[in-house]
Amino acid sequence: MSAVVSRATFSPHAALRQAIAVDGWSLLLGAVIALASFGVVAEARAQGAKAPASGSDASGKAKPGTTPEDLYGDQGGEKVGPAADARKPNTVMRGRREDTFLKLSNPRIDPKGNALLVDYEVVSRGKFDGGSLVLRTDDGGRAEIALTSIVGRDSGTIQLVGAKQFGNFKFKTKVKTSQEVKFPQDIEMYVIRGNDRYDPPSKCMVSNAVVMGKMKTTTRPRDWTPEEIARYTKPPLAYKNPNAHPEIGEDVPALPAALGQLRFVDPDGRLLGLDYFIGDWEKQKTVWRLTPVYAADQPKQHAARSIARKGYAVAGAEVNMDKHVYGIRLHFCRVKVDGTLDTKDAYAGEWLGAPPMGKATMLVNDGRRILGIHFQHGAIIDRFSLVAEEKAK
Repeated sequence: MSAVVSRATFSPHAALRQAIAVDGWSLLLGAVIALASFGVVAEARAQGAKAPASGSDASGKAKPGTTPEDLYGDQGGEKVGPAADARKPNTVMRGRREDTFLKLSNPRIDPKGNALLVDYEVVSRGKFDGGSLVLRTDDGGRAEIALTSIVGRDSGTIQLVGAKQFGNFKFKTKVKTSQEVKFPQDIEMYVIRGNDRYDPPSKCMVSNAVVMGKMKTTTRPRDWTPEEIARYTKPPLAYKNPNAHPEIGEDVPALPAALGQLRFVDPDGRLLGLDYFIGDWEKQKTVWRLTPVYAADQPKQHAARSIARKGYAVAGAEVNMDKHVYGIRLHFCRVKVDGTLDTKDAYAGEWLGAPPMGKATMLVNDGRRILGIHFQHGAIIDRFSLVAEEKAK
């Protein structure tokens, strides 16, 4: 095993991505922070562009059962509490069978006083890697710092360098230099990993807990409650589960293969609307962010929402798209008792973004159920299509 110092950068672009992301692992840290080992870690992203299909794990195989042998992994020799401990403070769901487990050791402040260090080594490797380092103090201080630079490494040192603040921790700096900070003398550290495609996201303890100084209480893993087992072993939420059903539905229009594509499908549901964010790009109004809406009580993901009236659903959309997607207008139809769309009882929503100077491109709007959306994006949305039921043969 090699000794590796885990270092990463925290750029303004990364800060923007974290500020606009809406998921359980997003951490709003501020541009003044210069830390090592930062990044956004979510299990769906960690597995690459395509998330596993519902009812399957990351390999595409049938998901594990709910017996302890199928559900839990080796906790690295740490003592595990019963599910009943969920009512107690400072307990965390134990790790899954597929998790990589770490051993933390030697938490310390470097001799110069401007870095908080902790060593790690892998004690058992699973398909899920990375995670977030939790810092906790007895007075209620807590922060979760996403770790990307440890992925794929067997051992090394996590360094938190030159920080003034993260989470709800604020560190004092010496007057002469902002690079020298005063870290808490008594602090606990451990690593968690989870899945932000659920609401609330799952969080599992995947390391031992180590203490620098003294702590009145420490954190330990516990078995999952029956409610947690039921929640976190069922298929993830459709609007948080991109690229999970590539074989279901027809894209209208079909998008050319490219990086940065997200395809959201609910095979058993129907699209009710969109959460969106509109901004300026090249001095034009453009669509920056999109999330499908499948239920009226779905938590809002972006600044604004366009949703069908009660009893209606999305039937199609007009799109103002050229170099980028400048505007979208949804078309809605009433859902009949038999589940089909009544094209005679229809209406159009308002434009999301900019309407075209001429005629817009109409997508679907032929009576088929709309299952979701497919789009390509970088900083903004470049391509957009609706995912509809395939036409009857």
